[in-house]
Amino acid sequence: MRRHKEDQARERTVARDLWSEKGYVFTSPTGEPLNPNTDYHKWKELLKAAGVRDARLHDARHTAATVLLILGVSDAVVDAIMGWEPGKSARMRRRYQHLTSRVLKDTAAKVGGLLWGTDETAGSAAPPEPSQSPVPAELVVHVARLGERRVPFLHREHADEVVARWSEDWPDHTSQVEEWDRWLWEHQGPDGASAIRDRVPERAVIFHARALFLPGGERAATGAPRQWSLPAWDFETDRYTNRVSAWRTARRPGSGQEVEAQVRGTDKAAVEAAFSEACAQAVDRARNPGRYGDTDEW
Repeated sequence: MRRHKEDQARERTVARDLWSEKGYVFTSPTGEPLNPNTDYHKWKELLKAAGVRDARLHDARHTAATVLLILGVSDAVVDAIMGWEPGKSARMRRRYQHLTSRVLKDTAAKVGGLLWGTDETAGSAAPPEPSQSPVPAELVVHVARLGERRVPFLHREHADEVVARWSEDWPDHTSQVEEWDRWLWEHQGPDGASAIRDRVPERAVIFHARALFLPGGERAATGAPRQWSLPAWDFETDRYTNRVSAWRTARRPGSGQEVEAQVRGTDKAAVEAAFSEACAQAVDRARNPGRYGDTDEW
């Protein structure tokens, strides 16, 4: 903390009269409270730099729990690492740990070793080759095709349910279940084995609000609705959130330099309240671009 205080003192010196002293321990380079969406943007930058698929920051917890499963880490250690409370840990493991082809193959190999042993003996049936494990070879991936998006499932009933509900939400779009060979999906499907789901995804009605402000703070007339709601699934990362409300402001690139305020969440009242806060910041950002690190070159 002492080192952080020294770093902050240097930032205060650099910012000079732009510094806004509000007593926060962690601040922006000008003393303002940190934007709650900063982690979101940093996460998206990391995904892009790593060349991997788009995903929520929360999905990293699913990845961590699944990696622990692949490594064979005991449940007690998994619970401690993930921070799950006793009495709820079994349910949380079912939710966060996903079966992968590697786990299935390892399990099949162990069962094969138990049944056949590791040494060939005269007169006994030959043990199966490791590559001939019957579990992944016989699995079919049930892929919900939702418009241009494909979402793979381990169980047919889950894919059927998603297709049925998604088609009710978007009746003008194509939706059907496709059957893919497991090996083919793992090698040619989007995101491979890591994308295969073993449960029905989360779905919610998401409330949205948006406004655009010109330099100087005047609201721009866009012709688009200010507030609306849409059903969304957790794989639709461009419009889904599991938060009550989340907002951000951003300056649009280009000659116009408009500032956009965006809000989305699962609670309409919370989104409306956050929209007022987001618009207030957007107006201030449009009038004072330097305070937010935006360029002053118009």
